[in-house]
Amino acid sequence: MTTPLPAPEQTTLPRWRESSFWIPRPTDAMLAALVMFVALDQWYVGGGSWFLLRLVGIAIPLLWRLKFPDLVALAIIPVHLLQVGFAMGPSLTNIAVPIMLYTVAAYGRERWRNSWLIIGFAAALLAAISWSGMSWHPDVSDMFALAASFTAMASLVAASWAIGSAVRSRSVARDASLHALLAQQQQYQQAMLLTATQERQRLAREMHDVVAHSLAVIVVQADGGAYAAGMDGDPEKRLAVAERALTTIRTTAQESLAETRRLVGVLRDGQAPELSPAANLGDLQGIIQGLVDAGRDVRLEVTGDVSLRRLLTPAMELAIVRIVQEALTNAVKHAGPDAAVRVRIHHSPAGVSLQIRDNGKGAGVTDGLGHGLVGMRERVAAFGGTMAARNHITGGFVIEAFIPTNPGATA
Repeated sequence: MTTPLPAPEQTTLPRWRESSFWIPRPTDAMLAALVMFVALDQWYVGGGSWFLLRLVGIAIPLLWRLKFPDLVALAIIPVHLLQVGFAMGPSLTNIAVPIMLYTVAAYGRERWRNSWLIIGFAAALLAAISWSGMSWHPDVSDMFALAASFTAMASLVAASWAIGSAVRSRSVARDASLHALLAQQQQYQQAMLLTATQERQRLAREMHDVVAHSLAVIVVQADGGAYAAGMDGDPEKRLAVAERALTTIRTTAQESLAETRRLVGVLRDGQAPELSPAANLGDLQGIIQGLVDAGRDVRLEVTGDVSLRRLLTPAMELAIVRIVQEALTNAVKHAGPDAAVRVRIHHSPAGVSLQIRDNGKGAGVTDGLGHGLVGMRERVAAFGGTMAARNHITGGFVIEAFIPTNPGATA
């Protein structure tokens, strides 16, 4: 007998070792191409060495501006200092300076931000002194020229820094809102789990009472029917007694079966008992508005004949709300902070169609969506509906479900 080989261990490479990590973003590639294009002016005026220096020291580092903002700024600054010391005036390639000041203000490390701002103003002062043409013995006009030049460049530094800081503040506020929202949802889920556990214990006792009582009634009626079948007397009377016993058995069994199904549905793991006032479709807008207030791009679209909502039972509406809520939670966790989410609900005579789609990064095999999707499928299947979840061909993740309002209806 052969022993199966153990499965190979799966290792995850560091991100910097993945080829996709080094592919520049489109915006960074466009900026680098722009700087490379404007640097051609140095080539045509006999400054081929300046062109090569700016190509290597400015244009190429800009390709990874957002991935390594501080390192790219550290590479670009020496090139501009050389230009300040040796060139006669500014060049179009100097647009890289405000670009990088904006970048480090918005995306750089917090502990280096003040240093970059000081360096920016210092570079503006050095450039103003070098390019204003001030002599060794400056007069009043030289001082005015220096002041005007420094004011212009310092204003550009301050504006770039202010815009970057505003972007950073907005991003920090958005992340804080999302974390607070996720924490609130987690607390709510924990509270619901505790409540569900307590309710399941109560319902287990209730199920025991229901089943025990029903079986006792059935046993008594069965004994009565058996006695009627074997007793002496009028056959019609015996038949009537047996018929009443069987009718009682049937009614009791049906009621017990219905109650047991209800209790089993409540007792399923991971589901809160639906005994308190249930959520309905009117609550969806509030759920979505909470995400919108936290900075997420989420929209709700309702189409079809809205009056057909009257065909939905409270349990159906609750299932729809829970499916949408779980799908939105997955999108917040896995699609990325900039992903847009669209929730579409279509009412038709056959039933209600749902589509929740985002344009994020999609779902991988380790994204942890399994339990949520299982819960969605169980809710849909309880009403004879269907559900599908997949990565969309154009990007992102999509969940589609159909809950029929008529038995046997199809989407």
